[in-house]
Amino acid sequence: MYYDQKDPWAKNINYYQTYKPTGQVTKPKAYVIPQAWSEVVAKLKLNQVQMRQVTQDTSLAADVYFISDYKTYPRPYEGHYLHHQVTVRTEKQILKLMKGDYLVYLNQSANRYVIETLEPQALDSYFSWGFFDAILQQKEYFSDYVFEDLAAALLKKDAGLRQRYEEWKKQNPELTKNAQAHLNFIYLHSPHYEKTHLRYPIARIPE
Repeated sequence: MYYDQKDPWAKNINYYQTYKPTGQVTKPKAYVIPQAWSEVVAKLKLNQVQMRQVTQDTSLAADVYFISDYKTYPRPYEGHYLHHQVTVRTEKQILKLMKGDYLVYLNQSANRYVIETLEPQALDSYFSWGFFDAILQQKEYFSDYVFEDLAAALLKKDAGLRQRYEEWKKQNPELTKNAQAHLNFIYLHSPHYEKTHLRYPIARIPE
């Protein structure tokens, strides 16, 4: 195959200088990266991202993501099973920073790269490439025979939980005889539920 330069070809081609975004985020003042995620920190450094390490334990207000849903392609690409169609919910929390954790301020030339890799919904984010898969696994759970009495006590004590439970039962009549589903709902809405499950570890400090 070759290009025949003696036979020119011409055609008008549309020039698209704008695009329609499928998702938008507001640039934060900074991102917080716990030092435990050293592989992500190393990749940011390789791309000349400027970071500051916290010099002492401290607390600050931050926006934290929880992964609500995602899909994973069934075949690997470049050694990774990519996640896509990621949805998140946001909570405002008082975040505890440990000495040695990293702050990435969005006042540098690498801003675009930082947002594209640290926002979990971005197509090429580190979450999409599987670098945070540990948060997707629930490591703590309950034993039915132990939790049954505790669940009953929780419903009796917590009126708000009892109301959510009654609403859930009305919305899911097909699960009336599924005791495991009932215990699971109460567990997921109780103080015993694993706080870090589906919690994206990179937090945002708002402007």
